[in-house]
Amino acid sequence: MTAGLPPAARSILDGGRLCYVAVPTPDGPHVTPVVYVLSGGRIWVTTARSSVKARSWRRDARVAGLVVVGGRAVTFRGTVRTFDALDPLSWPAAAVFAPHIARAATRFTLKNARFFAGYAVDARHVPLAWTPPGRVFAELRLDAGRVLFEGGILEAWGEWMGGTRYRSSFARLPGSRGIDGKVPPAVRDAVGTSGVGALATDAGGCETVLPVRWRRVGSEGSYDATLPASVLDLARVDANARAGLAVDRASRWRASAMTGMLLRGEAQVFSLPVTRRGRRGLAERLGGQPDGNESLVRLRPTRVVWWSGWRAGTVTGVRIVTEDRR
Repeated sequence: MTAGLPPAARSILDGGRLCYVAVPTPDGPHVTPVVYVLSGGRIWVTTARSSVKARSWRRDARVAGLVVVGGRAVTFRGTVRTFDALDPLSWPAAAVFAPHIARAATRFTLKNARFFAGYAVDARHVPLAWTPPGRVFAELRLDAGRVLFEGGILEAWGEWMGGTRYRSSFARLPGSRGIDGKVPPAVRDAVGTSGVGALATDAGGCETVLPVRWRRVGSEGSYDATLPASVLDLARVDANARAGLAVDRASRWRASAMTGMLLRGEAQVFSLPVTRRGRRGLAERLGGQPDGNESLVRLRPTRVVWWSGWRAGTVTGVRIVTEDRR
């Protein structure tokens, strides 16, 4: 029941529009934004049956996510249960939980009515994977979470493993053009070179999604993500960790106008108090923060997933794949 969530968490989850959902993959965390609804103390989402999320959930029920509303956010970890009309293995659970599923589906439709109106406008172009027959309904159980406000933890529930190990020295990376230059120019122009995003980390089988401010460092082919050290410490990461940074420009009502990138690779984490060499350079990258509260996560992508409306593609160091968006 929603009564199991702290009041501030319920308020944010009820008011949020998108949830950045992360799943573990062999290449590191995969995190992208989806529309959702809070019902019965769970977050409910839909995804294409052939999507990365759906494929991951068939072998691993772990999930993590982030919802941001203004200057407040909820980060959570949990497990997932999927309901697929074409999967006989999910039918018994669907029968048992039918009233909860029906209630969640109704609330999902009402909350995201604008997006369904957008589907109606784009009906002639909507791929099968984006229509009800091509999708699964998923229930995300929020086993643990933290409510973030002004760089601190406002409320908490559930057991939470964290702890970040920072690098002791900072230096600029060697010059590089960056593989994100292979992403379609229209996508890069829409996303821009700085903004707010969602950083997902994965270490020791523990996924975490946190809100960050980011900017592209074109001379190094890398991205800098900054956030308070007290918030980054919620993640369980080593000095070098696998990470995914989702940067996007969302539409308020049309899926066909959603544009963004997921940048994946090895992240390096830095904090002024533990930096022994390169403190001046790090301070400059952190905007000259004198109190040392800000931390820096630097990521040079080795894989980029981009999306624009119904289309998506993957860029690596050696190849480009374009496909229908799932």
